Amino acid sequence: MAAYVYDKLDSSRKQIRICTIHPGAFEDPVKCSLSTVLLDDNPEYETLSYAWGAPVVDHTVLVDGAVLKVTRSLHDALRYLRPRKQPFGAVDGPPFEGDATGVIWADAICINQADLDERSSQVCLMGDIYRRGARLHVWIGTVEEIREGLRQEHIDTEMDALDLVTPELIFEFNMFLLSHEPPRSRPAVLSSAALSGDVDADVMGAMEILKIFTEDKHVPQLPFFNSLSGDTDLELYKPWYVGLAMLLGILTQPWWKRVWAVQEVLLSTSTSTQATLLHVSHFKISLASCNSVRAYFHQHLLGCCADWYPFVAGSNALLHRLNEASGFLNSLKNLSRRYENGTFDMTVAYHSLNSREATIPHDYIYGLRALMANSLSSTLKVDYRQSVSSLYIEATRAIFRAHNSLEYIDVAVGVDADNTNHLPSWCIEWSQHRKYNDLPYYGEGLFSAAPGHLHPFHAYEVSNTLLIEALAQGTIISSNSPDQTTAGDPVHAVLEWIESIGQHQMIKDTDMILRVLMRDWHIGTDFRFRRLSPQYMELLRRWRDFTRHSNRQLNTIKSILRDIDSRMRRPQRLFMTSHGFLGVGPTTLKEGDCLFVAKGSESPLLLRPVHGSAIEGGPQEHFHKYHFVGRCYVHGIMDGEAVTADTEWRTICLS
Repeated sequence: MAAYVYDKLDSSRKQIRICTIHPGAFEDPVKCSLSTVLLDDNPEYETLSYAWGAPVVDHTVLVDGAVLKVTRSLHDALRYLRPRKQPFGAVDGPPFEGDATGVIWADAICINQADLDERSSQVCLMGDIYRRGARLHVWIGTVEEIREGLRQEHIDTEMDALDLVTPELIFEFNMFLLSHEPPRSRPAVLSSAALSGDVDADVMGAMEILKIFTEDKHVPQLPFFNSLSGDTDLELYKPWYVGLAMLLGILTQPWWKRVWAVQEVLLSTSTSTQATLLHVSHFKISLASCNSVRAYFHQHLLGCCADWYPFVAGSNALLHRLNEASGFLNSLKNLSRRYENGTFDMTVAYHSLNSREATIPHDYIYGLRALMANSLSSTLKVDYRQSVSSLYIEATRAIFRAHNSLEYIDVAVGVDADNTNHLPSWCIEWSQHRKYNDLPYYGEGLFSAAPGHLHPFHAYEVSNTLLIEALAQGTIISSNSPDQTTAGDPVHAVLEWIESIGQHQMIKDTDMILRVLMRDWHIGTDFRFRRLSPQYMELLRRWRDFTRHSNRQLNTIKSILRDIDSRMRRPQRLFMTSHGFLGVGPTTLKEGDCLFVAKGSESPLLLRPVHGSAIEGGPQEHFHKYHFVGRCYVHGIMDGEAVTADTEWRTICLS
């Protein structure tokens, strides 16, 4: 049978293809037809969102009688979504009325993937395509795939390893129930009999748990936990964990990690009056109902019912999946709020990529483009022929320009050896989410090393360089080992290091060392970044006295001191400069790196000279090259002390 050949689309007329899926029994070949329509004619269709899975196109779909090879994931989705000739399990009969997805738009079948120009032009239309679709269908996967994934993580359906549900916890839970109400008052929602009698009972149990979470009850009030026998037999508890395992399996499938999923969901749910549906084999779950997991997680399991959190999860494996699922759902909610109020920009795009994946490196940018403000989306042209490095450089410049700031340089490649796309040191590696160097995010306003000075943009920058205006503050003359602060008394370890390099006469103030180790910030009760107040400094002194003179364990004191202890003991790289400043920065810093205060950066920058190089920047200028190492905290220059009215700024080149 001949391979399918695509007709050309006219991008200037907003032409797209839509797919009509033909009815068929489950085992029949998947057949469909493609039609070319004008998007502005408002054709009727629904959209499909799915994870491509393994990049192997070894499954066949018959398109207008010709063969089109697709991935297994898309093939499964079409098979389950098409109008059926009879219900599942029936020998014959008419199609299910209202149980059909007749006309859909799916990228891998409606776009000629071999035509890079068509792919580029169709991605430009993706925003309108998903906004105008009548409903979004999300293909999660088959029940068998999810069960196999759970088995690979040793979360089997028998739930033999409930490592968090100890006999003591069961006894404590039963005693709590006995002391608060009569023994029999909770009707069982799930039962072992139901699980053994229905091959899909784990999926039914997952849906039942979704309903339970919407009831907003405390953990001891959940209707499943009705065993008051006081013994340690887990048999009556297993149905809950089997259903929960399936639910969390559904909520942590690869689709939730897709970059494209964010855009597809937000664009569809903002305009469609019909609920977005998740499909697991022939089961359907509304996306809105999944938010009950997020809400219950934050309101109860991290709040009033935190003591019963291990009991609800049952095992560390499920606990991890519950955290992961809540994170995905919470991320979608926060991004939806950003999109609705028009604040979805390149910086939000970068943060939304955390833990998300794309098959093609370009899609870490293009997959969120339709959500951005028009000025940004028009700046970033879609072109799959463009090199990855060129695209990432262009997107990084867009962030800097959007804020007239260098703050997001903190997540740039720097001098990291893992630079697979061969990017300049100042460029963000969009496909590898990097965490901040333990300094407050841009816009918090805690520090102002160069007050009132925005980052200027130079028209004569070449493609892989960034010109900045900066003020030199000396070089690093010594640095400590990152693991010196991980045990014992970190302050004493720093004092010993300072003495070893002959700087003990210059720095004796232990409060200064405490501020440097904490980078002079903490999270306040309002969950915002705050400078270290006199009251917080007193807490730091208490923490140090406790660690030096007490034999008690830290878990016996206030949680705030435990948090301080955790931050103090992380690996940190402290350094001393030729100007006598004490600072802390990334672990990649080394002696000879240069310290600069730069326009557009709230914190000082560490830069590494590229020896023997200069760049022609103008008619009579030569700019020396540096590699970006990282932002840093340097005591004594965080609030503009280095900048005066007659400061002469120096133009330097980052490469």
